Amino acid sequence: MSAFPQLETERLVLNQQVLADSKLLFEMFSDPEVIQFYDLDFSHEAQAIELINNDAKRYEQCEGIRWAIRDKITHKLLGGCGINRFECSNHVAVIGYEFFKAYWGKGYATEAIAKLIEFSFSEQCPKHVNKIEAYTMMGNHGSETVLKKLGFKCDGILREHGYWKGAYHDLKVFSLLRSDVVNT
Repeated sequence: MSAFPQLETERLVLNQQVLADSKLLFEMFSDPEVIQFYDLDFSHEAQAIELINNDAKRYEQCEGIRWAIRDKITHKLLGGCGINRFECSNHVAVIGYEFFKAYWGKGYATEAIAKLIEFSFSEQCPKHVNKIEAYTMMGNHGSETVLKKLGFKCDGILREHGYWKGAYHDLKVFSLLRSDVVNT
C-alpha cells in the first residue's frame, strides 16, 4: 500500500488519524449529541485507540480509508470521514463522517465530503468506485442536508437494517454515481 493520501480543501486538511488523537476521538464519540445517530458509543479512551488501530489496518488491507479532519491553520481535530468499506463486486464505496458539535453548521462537512467524493472517483483511490453510498438514521436531517447539497439521491429506506444500542434502526440509503459528477 502506498503512503496514506493527504487531502486539502480551502479550510481543511484530511490526513491519517494518529494515536495522539485518541483523547479527542474519545471525547467526540462519547458525546451523546454527536453519537445520537451513530453506531459508536465510547465509554473509555482505549476504544478510541482500538478504532485508530483498526482503521490503520483496514487501510493497509485496502478495505477502507478514514481521515482525521483538521483545521488547515491550527491543525485542530474537527472530526473524521472516510470510506468505511469497499464493496468491490459492485464498485461501491460506503462513506461516513462525524464532527464535534462545535463545528456543526459551518460548512465543514460539505467541504470535507466534497473532497472525499473527488478522491473516491479519482485514480488516487485504491479501488475503482462507480457509486458512493451513505446511510443515515431516520431523523438525521443535518446529515441528509449535507448529502443532498452534494448531489446524493435517496435510494430508499432499509427497514430495521441497523442494530446498535439495543435497538433496530431504519436507515435511509443515499447514493452518488460517478456519472452524476464526472460527466457534468
